[in-house]
Amino acid sequence: MGNIAAIAASFGGGLPPGITGTNDRCTILATNLNTEKVDEDKLFNLFSLYGNIVRIKILKNKPDHALVQMAEGLQAELAAHFLKGAMLFGNKMEVNFSKYPNITPAPDAHEYANSSLNRFHNNAIKNYRYCCAPTKMIHLSSLPPEIAEDEVVAHVEEHGRVVNSKLYEVNGKKQALVQFENEEQATEALVCKHATTLDRSVIRISFSQLQSI
Repeated sequence: MGNIAAIAASFGGGLPPGITGTNDRCTILATNLNTEKVDEDKLFNLFSLYGNIVRIKILKNKPDHALVQMAEGLQAELAAHFLKGAMLFGNKMEVNFSKYPNITPAPDAHEYANSSLNRFHNNAIKNYRYCCAPTKMIHLSSLPPEIAEDEVVAHVEEHGRVVNSKLYEVNGKKQALVQFENEEQATEALVCKHATTLDRSVIRISFSQLQSI
């Protein structure tokens, strides 16, 4: 946990209120999931905002329950803190630490430890800066260079009413902000469209902490 000071600095000098940085439990239990719409990859897209995912298992005997094992205790603490009570597909998620220290590898446990889609492999400290509770605004990056703003909106608007959007460039790379009517719509767009392909580019989506465009 020697990098806690660096992580705290990425949050602007201190860990978010309610985060201790001393948690050593890595496995989370998410409950009250929408069983018709939630799968392991959608949970990965959401929980990977807060740290690298090792594996995810939806429980056979309780299909509205899922175990999510994260790489580090701090990452699990951030996920549990920021996602508690979040709305996803019409259901209010409950997110708590599991009594199990890890998920046993099994045919019904999806492996993500070696996934290139884990967000904290490179520049991990910087990624902590983007950890927050779900917001109404999503930030899209890794967009194709010739993309138009209406194409970005068309890619995500099935998930809710788009209130505002903006396409812009940073260091020659296209990025976009899309603001939805509420947090649930933005969360649905993120879990369904992160890591999808748009004109041969695999796009990345996270929540933006900006209040407006």
